[in-house]
Amino acid sequence: MKNTDFAKYITKTPDECLKLSFRHSLELIKDIIGTEQLEAAKKFQIPSPFQNEKNTDWAQTVKIIGINPRITKTYWGIVKYAMTFPENGIHLMPLFETGDGSLYVQNSWELNDEFLDKDLANCGFKTAKEQLKFVVNILHALGKAVGFDALPHVDNFSEIVILNPSCFEWIKLTPDKKSQDFTAETENLGKEIETLLINKLNLSQEFFSLPEAERKNILFPDKNTNFDKRMQIRKIIRDAGYEPIPVVEHSPSRPIVFDRTEYSENGDSWAVFRVEGKSEFAKIIGSNTPYKFYKSKDGYPLKNTFDKKALDYFTNKIYEFQQEYNFDFLRADMAHNQISHSHNEQKDLKCPEMWAAVKDKVHTTKPYFATFAESFWGNYYVSGMQDMLNKKFDIVLGENNFMYMNEEFVANVNKFLTDYREKYRIFPCMTIFTNDGDLPVHDNLYNSQDANECRYFVSMFLNLPSYMGMGFETRNLDEKKECEYSNPYVKKQKEDFLFGQNKELFAAISDMRTLYSNIKEIIDTKHLTLLPSEDKKSLCWYYEIENEQKLLFAVNLNPEKNYIEADIKNIKTAELVYTNSRYTEIYDEIQDNTDNFKINNIYIGECAVYNINGQ
Repeated sequence: MKNTDFAKYITKTPDECLKLSFRHSLELIKDIIGTEQLEAAKKFQIPSPFQNEKNTDWAQTVKIIGINPRITKTYWGIVKYAMTFPENGIHLMPLFETGDGSLYVQNSWELNDEFLDKDLANCGFKTAKEQLKFVVNILHALGKAVGFDALPHVDNFSEIVILNPSCFEWIKLTPDKKSQDFTAETENLGKEIETLLINKLNLSQEFFSLPEAERKNILFPDKNTNFDKRMQIRKIIRDAGYEPIPVVEHSPSRPIVFDRTEYSENGDSWAVFRVEGKSEFAKIIGSNTPYKFYKSKDGYPLKNTFDKKALDYFTNKIYEFQQEYNFDFLRADMAHNQISHSHNEQKDLKCPEMWAAVKDKVHTTKPYFATFAESFWGNYYVSGMQDMLNKKFDIVLGENNFMYMNEEFVANVNKFLTDYREKYRIFPCMTIFTNDGDLPVHDNLYNSQDANECRYFVSMFLNLPSYMGMGFETRNLDEKKECEYSNPYVKKQKEDFLFGQNKELFAAISDMRTLYSNIKEIIDTKHLTLLPSEDKKSLCWYYEIENEQKLLFAVNLNPEKNYIEADIKNIKTAELVYTNSRYTEIYDEIQDNTDNFKINNIYIGECAVYNINGQ
């Protein structure tokens, strides 16, 4: 097994790399990609490593690291962190200008100046646009796919909403603001708000027919005063009794209806909503409002209808963003929310799913562009799988990160490999850990060193995509400070994120990364054979290499047995290639029993790789 030139990287912890000076980190990048590639990146001339792909098959085994720019602090910090791993996919959490400070509350399509890097500016990359382009070019030179977060919602009184009222869904209140006016024609409310703003702000009658850039220059010409202008316009809209509906997380999420009006001490008012017929998990996120992709009646999206204006607006904006920065994939935020007409089983195929329409649009120029769903296979209206198929997703996040490393996890892996991978063209992620899921409530899933190593091992050596949030590789096991959890850094925090100092976990992951870099070409093949273990508490699989040679992987999750039995025959020789065992003496061997095989001395929490040959 020879080492390849794939995704070169340096073995430093994330916090070590992020503390490097700009000059030092730039020299390291030059050493990794070469002077010629660096100069091409400065001119934005590095193509995607997947530019010659005619489809999205590459995404079926991509290994993704999620990066929060609030933790890397700057656009260049993303590059510093990306130097520390061989995984070939990067998901960048939202980079747009925010409304209330949360990365997921988008205000405009402009990039967030919060992440501007002074050293990059001194090198001539003065704007956020120039810095991100340079960063994406460097990441491509490192051999990595780069994905962005696509948000199907925005700040409820963002610049986007104010400039495009008809692309969002509104309700109207009665004059006393104590109840919802159910006689109002909801499909016309956006137009009513346009007329209201034209009259109140003395705008031209053609204002909302102008290109959006012109509208923005008229209403929001100065970043220093744009917030105050938004608040002024918000008051005009609310005083007239109009309110945008909120986002609801988890379905069923309809109908969304007015509940009451609340008031602040200064007399400001806002609507509070409720969801009728909601599930116990449904949660209203009042700071965001969703796009009105589909026409609705009585609070429900209408079957086989879509709002062309809103759909075209969103798909064109995502298309332009992808084209501008040459991204390789998008992460569909809240894809588990069936905000579309996906809850209707009978559909006119000419009526596109919103996420499918986005993908189709980008595929007109970039057939390799993949879509990654933040979804957990929930069966809300129709089956979760059918919903993902309707939306044409390539990768789905899955729910492994909410499971203990036990027989349920083993069963889920079996299901992924035998049902989803084989029967459908949707590939579930072997998800370890997500940045927004890093909360104290989930500590019980990640408080075992062995289990954490097993999670990483399975995610890297199965020929499925994987996802890991930054910081997992050095995450501490013991009691942690609030600043050691990455979830709060979706919003601005006074203290910097504090990386863990788990050197033992980092050493184990580094060893696995070395092995992965050497055998990636084998893992990328589709010739994996799963060997169901007899106790259903262990995982075994192998890849054919050449002739009868196989690379065998084993993970023992059974506390009652220090061996694994599975159905494979006629093993002649076995060589231990890798183990994470901490025992001073390792006597691992494969015993051929003709009818099956037995790996001896593999203990709970141990991962091992063997090079085996048949007779």
